[in-house]
Order: sequence, then C-alpha cells, then structure tokens
Amino acid sequence: MHRLARWMSLRTCLLALVFTACAREPEHPPWQCNDNFVCDPDENQEVCPSDCVWRDETGEGPGAAVCDAQENWTFVQACLGTCGNGQEDEDETAETCPRDFPGPGCGDGVCAPLEDPARCPTECHPGSCGDGTCELHENAAICAEDCTPGCGDGVCQADEEAACARDCLPCSSDSCVCGDMVCGTGESMMSCPQDCTEPFCGNGVVEEGEPCDDGNDVDTDACTNNCAMATCGDGIVWTGEEQCDNGPDNGLGKACNAMCEASTCGDSDVGPGETCDDGNADDTDDCVACQQASCGDAFVWSGEEDCDDGNEIDTDDCTNACEPADCGDGIVWEGEEECDDGNQVDTDGCSNACLKPRRVIFVTSAEFKGNFNSIALADIQCRTAAMEEGLANHATFKAWLSSPDDWPAARMDTSYLGMYVLVDGTPVAENGWADLIDGTLAHAVDLTELGENVDVAPWTNTKADGTAAGPNHCSFWTSDKAGNQGHYGYTTATNATWTDAMGMAPCDGARSLYCIEDP
Repeated sequence: MHRLARWMSLRTCLLALVFTACAREPEHPPWQCNDNFVCDPDENQEVCPSDCVWRDETGEGPGAAVCDAQENWTFVQACLGTCGNGQEDEDETAETCPRDFPGPGCGDGVCAPLEDPARCPTECHPGSCGDGTCELHENAAICAEDCTPGCGDGVCQADEEAACARDCLPCSSDSCVCGDMVCGTGESMMSCPQDCTEPFCGNGVVEEGEPCDDGNDVDTDACTNNCAMATCGDGIVWTGEEQCDNGPDNGLGKACNAMCEASTCGDSDVGPGETCDDGNADDTDDCVACQQASCGDAFVWSGEEDCDDGNEIDTDDCTNACEPADCGDGIVWEGEEECDDGNQVDTDGCSNACLKPRRVIFVTSAEFKGNFNSIALADIQCRTAAMEEGLANHATFKAWLSSPDDWPAARMDTSYLGMYVLVDGTPVAENGWADLIDGTLAHAVDLTELGENVDVAPWTNTKADGTAAGPNHCSFWTSDKAGNQGHYGYTTATNATWTDAMGMAPCDGARSLYCIEDP
C-alpha cells in the first residue's frame, strides 16, 4: 500500500514538473518541435501537439486509452515502439497516431488545401496568419483570413493574384513589367489594369470566360492555346490521352471514333478510305480489307467470282470479268490460244479449238529461167512441187509473182485472217494477209517444199504490199534472154527485201519461186 502511494506521489510530481517546464516556453512554436514523437520535458500538448497527447486527472481527454509513443511521459512503456514508426500498427488510428497516417502530399513542403496540421504539422501551421498572404505553410482550414479554398491548386485565379503567392508567381521578365503597356505573362486585368484591359489567354491567369490558362504555348496539353480544357472532339490531339481527334467530325464513320481512338480496319467502324468494315477477317465475303469486294481485288468472292488474279490483264488465265479463260469467250488467251472469235463457226478465221487456219508458203527447190510464158504457168510449177511432196491443198498454190497486168494482191485472198507458215509449221505471218504485206515477216521464207533450208534469190517483181514492182519482169515472164531482166527477193530477209531486193537479174539465169497456198 505504501509502495502504491509512493508511486502515485512520484507520478504526480513528474507531471507537475513537465507542465511547469513546458509553461516556461510558451513562445516555442509547434513547428519547431523536434518532432521525434516523444513529449519532451519542455514540450506540452498546447505548444507541441505533434509530440504530446494529454489526458486529465480523471483519465479523460484526447490521450485517454491511447497506445501512443507520444505518451511516453505517462510511463505507458508498451506504446514506445509503435506510434511514430511510420507504419500502421494494431490499435493505432489517424486520431491517436497521426504521424503513422500521413495525408496526401505530406512531405512536399507545401500545405495543400486538403492537408491539416495533425497529419502534416511540418508543412501546415498558422505561421504568419493574418498578413493577407497565403503562404506555403498555410491553407484555408488553418488561416481562412489569408487563404481561399482554391489557393494551392496550382492555378492562378483572377482573385488570387495578390493573396496566393504559391499559385500566382510574380512576373520577372521584361515583357511583364506592369506599366510598360504590354500585357505579359503573369499579368492580368486584376494585377495590372494599365497593361491588361481585357482577358488575355496565355498570361497564366484564369480570367473571366477562361476555363483554364496554363500560360504556355503547348496546344496538346490539358489546357489548349485557346484557354479551353482539352476534350475529345476539339480537333486537337491531347498528348497521352487521345490517339486522334478530328474535331466536330469525330465519331462513327470517321478515322477517329467518338472516344478519340483511331479507327482501324476490322473494328466494325467504317472509316476514311474504307467502303465497308464487317469486323471479320474473311477475305471471301463481300467486304475484303475494308473495301467492297469486286473483280480485280485479288480475292475470290465466294458465290460471285470463279477466279480473281488482281490484275487488269484480260488475256491471262483469269479474265477481267473474273472468269477462267476459255476458248469461245472472245478473248485470246495468251500462250494457249491463237485466236478466239467467240462463236461456234468452225470454218471462219478461227476454229472452235481457238486455232487459226494455216496456209503454207515455201520457196521451190527447183529453179527456173524467166520464160514461164505466163504467171498461170508459174502457178503450175508451184502446184507441181506441192503435189510431188504431198502437201495438203496442193492444187491451190500460187506463185508470188507479178507482171504489169497481174500481181498477188489482185489475184489472192486478201481477206484471209489465218496464219502463213513454212512447211514445218513455223509462222511467217500470224495474222493473215495484212500481216504478210506489212513489210515485216515473223520468219524468213527460207524452206523449200522438201523442208530444206536455202539461201537463194527467187523471181518476184513484187513489192512488199503485193503489187507489181516495175518493168523488170522478163518480158511478162516469157523471155530467157540475157538482155531481159527480172526483179527478185531474198529468202534470208524478214523485211521488205524478202520480196523486193531492188535488184535485177538476167532472165537467162535460173531462180526459184515463192509459192503460197491460196484456196
């Protein structure tokens, strides 16, 4: 019993000593406490609430039933290792141990609008409250006479220029000297009416009619250069927030959707350059790569096309109608067909197998002097050579020979559209009579009826167009006298000299004849 009384007496003395010591330094400001979460002998709850929590003699008060290291002076030893260790421990609350429950922004040196002295005592304290200026360590909660609720939000409002130094930084450049008649950055109608006579977007001060004013020339941040809050649809891509922004035209059917996300093929939204967007990867339906399926897009449209090679070549294996090339479609399939007249007539210039008719042209193996007596008898020599070699239609062969009153263009089939070939099938002219007389051959007429290659100069007196060449015709091909002459051609030539070498030879010399099948 005596021990208990002595203990209580000692406790009372210590308490008295503490309060007496603390009372001697009332001028000691709380923000200069050592903030060690221990209520030292020269501190008390009144002058140093961050370290001291009191309880009265009845056990009541803010410090009652609190497990808090701030109460070490009450000999509550169990609390010494918890409150103030920077973490939430059992039985601690924001009210009993504020140091372990810091508010947002605590520690940045600025007393923000939502911070209070209990949680951020170092940043938040009355300081010079009442001087008309909201300092960094003050906010509206602890110094309403200096601070407005918006002071500390980083935006210089029109009514904060004088009282909120943290939001309204003083102007320091030459362009913002009040009185220089230039409304510069940091100046406004409120702070410098002699320079600023109306709201000025870009001065860093939010004035009437301006939702924001960040004072910079960056048009892609949260506040545009028009002092408007960045929004989807304003036509300006907000960096980090929007992928695109087409302005008033944003939304469905555009490259940028209503959420300022870039439109892409396959998103089911028809954007610029797209004629469709079915949202699938099927390349055989009616929408391919976000384009309406069509012949020539290189994708076979199921049920509509039989082929699609994606080119504009009408003569390959897939026509420009996206149909497989076929004999009878009226289109010559290159490398596969010689002709295609699109009809079922087998006796015209193109057979039903899409092959052209062929007529043989050769140079006689036999040679003759200029005394045929007539062109008709020269024809007999060609037919005889064809017959003896067993050529088809041997009775239709004619000599490529001219006199003043008769020539090939006048007595042969000039409407022929088929091919002229050598006896081995080599094409000489692939597209009929017109091709034969155009001055250029596909191959020289250098094979005889026997299929032998020769280099000779046959009698012709015929120009490349099939008409008579001149007066050198061995006296109408009746003379074998050396005094008479006749025109000839070259069997090695593919140009006009194949028939008209522009040279003359004596009629007593033996020469071959060109012979052409001509029904």
